[in-house]
Amino acid sequence: MLENATHRLRAIEPEDVDILLRWENDSNHWWAGASITPFSRATLLKFATGDHDLYRDRQLRLMLDHKNAQGDWYTVGAIDVYDFDVRNLRAGIGVIVDHKERRKGHASEGLDLMANYTDEHLGLHLIYAEVPTKHEASRKLFLRAGYKECEVRKQWIKGVDGWEDVVLMQLFNHKKLA
Repeated sequence: MLENATHRLRAIEPEDVDILLRWENDSNHWWAGASITPFSRATLLKFATGDHDLYRDRQLRLMLDHKNAQGDWYTVGAIDVYDFDVRNLRAGIGVIVDHKERRKGHASEGLDLMANYTDEHLGLHLIYAEVPTKHEASRKLFLRAGYKECEVRKQWIKGVDGWEDVVLMQLFNHKKLA
């Protein structure tokens, strides 16, 4: 388990299906992933209880939990590793935080934990994010986490209002540059 005093990243459990249903079936988030259709409870339960292998699947989802003042853990979001490239030692990073939990520092803590994981355990040279240019809060989040904007990809994703540009943001070898 990867954790600090207030946050942890953990594997998906069957108990996470309800929150995953809410996030995955919110069509406002579909631009960020590969799906454009809703998921059933059965599909997400199969996913939550399935066999996940980062090297085979080239992706991994970890749940982001927060510890409240009483010392109880509760789920606030998830962080994905995607397009894992074992030869070139790089992967994309995506983050989602529950709407009620945004702007509380959870995403920053999760990104830091994920950067440590990808550096210390996976030995990645580079992690990156593809952030729509219109999503200023997300751009600021990744900049605060140490990512650098390196290029704009024109009309890279089809958003709710049409084609959108994204900024490729990169973070090299987190620990060695800190």
